[in-house]
Amino acid sequence: MTVPLVDLDKFRLRRFVDRLQELDEVEIHPEPVDLADISAIIEASPKATLFKNAGRFEIVGAVGGSRRRLAAAFGLSDLRALATEYTRRMQNPQKAFEIPQGEAPVQQVVLTGDAIDLMRLPFHVQHQYDGAPYISSAIDYSVDPVTGRRNVGCRRLMLRSRTTMRSNLTQMSDLRRMFLESVARGEHLPVNFAIGSHPLDFVTASVRASALDEFDLVGTIRGAPLPMVRAVSNGMLVPADAELIVEGYFDKAGYSEQEGPYGEFLGYYGPVHVDPVYHVTAITMRKDVLHQTVLHGTRRLARAEHSHQSGVIIEARIMQVLKEAGIAAAAIYAVASAGGLMHARVALARGAQGRARDAIKALLAIPFLRHVYVVDEDIDVFSDDDIEWAMANRFRADQDLVLVPGQMAFLMDVMAGADRLTTKAGFDLTAPLAKDGIEARVVSPPRIEPAPRFQTVEQALGARPMYFTELMSTLGSKDGRELILALDELREKGRVTRGQDGEWVLTKEHA
Repeated sequence: MTVPLVDLDKFRLRRFVDRLQELDEVEIHPEPVDLADISAIIEASPKATLFKNAGRFEIVGAVGGSRRRLAAAFGLSDLRALATEYTRRMQNPQKAFEIPQGEAPVQQVVLTGDAIDLMRLPFHVQHQYDGAPYISSAIDYSVDPVTGRRNVGCRRLMLRSRTTMRSNLTQMSDLRRMFLESVARGEHLPVNFAIGSHPLDFVTASVRASALDEFDLVGTIRGAPLPMVRAVSNGMLVPADAELIVEGYFDKAGYSEQEGPYGEFLGYYGPVHVDPVYHVTAITMRKDVLHQTVLHGTRRLARAEHSHQSGVIIEARIMQVLKEAGIAAAAIYAVASAGGLMHARVALARGAQGRARDAIKALLAIPFLRHVYVVDEDIDVFSDDDIEWAMANRFRADQDLVLVPGQMAFLMDVMAGADRLTTKAGFDLTAPLAKDGIEARVVSPPRIEPAPRFQTVEQALGARPMYFTELMSTLGSKDGRELILALDELREKGRVTRGQDGEWVLTKEHA
């Protein structure tokens, strides 16, 4: 078997955590911590959290829980370039490839048969009313038994026994469809789970790409081909560089047992629901396995990993929609504190002035996106302060609010009506002020760039009317007080007056 040379640690979770430590983005807990306590610690920290001894396990949490950490995963220092880099990588597909089993780090330890024991994994409760302990960081790798189409998604795995789990297959997904079709044929559905993965793999698991092979898509978003290996119990391909793999199948008995509740991504609980049973046929892992948990289901959505993973995808989608509409954007931000899905801010480039309502209508057609804020280029879309200023000074509700009723709400939208419809809204924060002149201008600190061109104030004003800071620049002053004395002398002689917007002007007889 000929395979390309590959660094099997380049996209390893542990190596990425090392990188985050270099960036001072990791809070380390060397002391023993109970598994039941780690979620509260993770949620309280603005950093990723590394536990050296959590219930005897080494566990890291929230590795993708900030824009800076996700940018680091893309190899970026510019936090505003995420969507651009994501789009660039999507245009440069990478093919997954297979390596021999003996070369896969994730198979350094192999547990099969009677050695399988899920109690050896760090299942833990994450919310007050969780139905049971679970693992939140599983990425599923599956193949449609009929079409051969390969699929990647993200699941929570709720502990059921030493060899079985339950997983949430209630939401519409390719995996749910494949499972239902397998049940109809009277067949189990083989699925393998990677636990302990690079943040970019979770971005992939959030993408719906009907036209793409999703095993290849993992490498495409990584920017390098994904090395894969045959699973030891079912022969399906799994990531060779993951920390741990759980192999097995969903039972052909179908939806058979109650599962949940879980804390869901918008900060509410999902209801108890009926799901299938998953049977474990093997567990493989690295010798120095680093376990992983995901911060999910928190009111602090800006710290939730899902918010940032979804945000980069939504931002890329917004870029595409605006480009198709012929609208130039200067900056885009899918707001993390709104889950990265529901609120977006867009700054229009100067050439797109007057297109705010066109942008709003185009963007509100994007599923999940419920509120859109469109601003001028001088507003920083990443700044809450700037947005609130624009809302206070450039928004008039009876003129600048765009309502789009009768829109289909997503499944977990707690504000949807009984008909599952909602009203979306756009906020046009680009409207000009009613007043003209100086009162329509936005204040800013003075920018004095001394470039002496005249020797006296009178000579300068003889060229044209000037604001005071312009006088300072053209006369080379970094103080200004001496110019006040010169202006006072000219005023006493009747040689200077003021323009409508406060500029200094020579009187007509002296101009």
